[in-house]
Amino acid sequence: MKGLTIVTAAPVNFAQRVTAHAPDDQRPVGPRAQRRRGVTLERAIHAAVIDELAEVGYVGFTIESVAARAHTGKASIYRRWPTKQHLVIDSYCAKFGETFDLIEGCLGDTTTTRDALLQVGRRMVQVVGDAGEAFRAAACEISRDAEFAAELEQQVNCPKRAAMLQLLRRGVARGEVRPNAACELYGEVLPAMITSRLIVQNLPIADDYLVRIVDDVVMPLLRPA
Repeated sequence: MKGLTIVTAAPVNFAQRVTAHAPDDQRPVGPRAQRRRGVTLERAIHAAVIDELAEVGYVGFTIESVAARAHTGKASIYRRWPTKQHLVIDSYCAKFGETFDLIEGCLGDTTTTRDALLQVGRRMVQVVGDAGEAFRAAACEISRDAEFAAELEQQVNCPKRAAMLQLLRRGVARGEVRPNAACELYGEVLPAMITSRLIVQNLPIADDYLVRIVDDVVMPLLRPA
C-alpha cells in the first residue's frame, strides 16, 4: 500500500468525501442492475463495502466483489476510488459521518451536553453495532499495515476527536462542562467505551447501559466543581 494518498479535503469535515460524483458505469453488473448516479450510487457502494468486509474480511475483499454486490460496474468504482484502500477508508468516513454530523449544527439550543452525548452515543451504537464485523476487519488490517492504520487515523479518528471536542467546547459555553475537560482526552471516553464493548468484547449495548455510561462515567468527569 506504499504511496497511498487519500484525496480528501480537511479531515475534520465528514461531509467532504473522496468521491467526485462521476457518471455511472455503462455496464452495470448483476441481474437487477440499475443506472444510478451521484449520491445514490455512492451510498449503494459504501453499503456494499461494509457488507463485503463483514463477510470476507479485508484480505478477501475485492473491487469486483463490491461491484457485484452493489449491482454496478468496476469502472464506476475505479473512477471514484483508485484503490480498495481509498474505497474502504472513504466508506468508514461515510459511516462514522452519519454519527458525528449530529454535532455540526444539528443540536438544538435547548439540548444539554448530557442529551447531546446520548444522541451521539445512540447513533454510534447503531452505526458501529450494525457494522461490527466490518470494523473488526479493519482492526485486523491495522495491526498488519502501518500506512493503512495511519490513513484511517487521519481520515476517521481525527475527525471523530475533533467532533467530540466541539461538543465539549459547546458544553463549556453552556456552563455544563468545566473548561479543562474540553480536551481530546475526555472526548475519547464515550467513543472508546462504546467501541471497546461492541468491537473488542463483541457485546451489545442496551440503551440503559449507554445511559449509565453517560450518567455514571462521562458526565461526572465533565461537570464543573
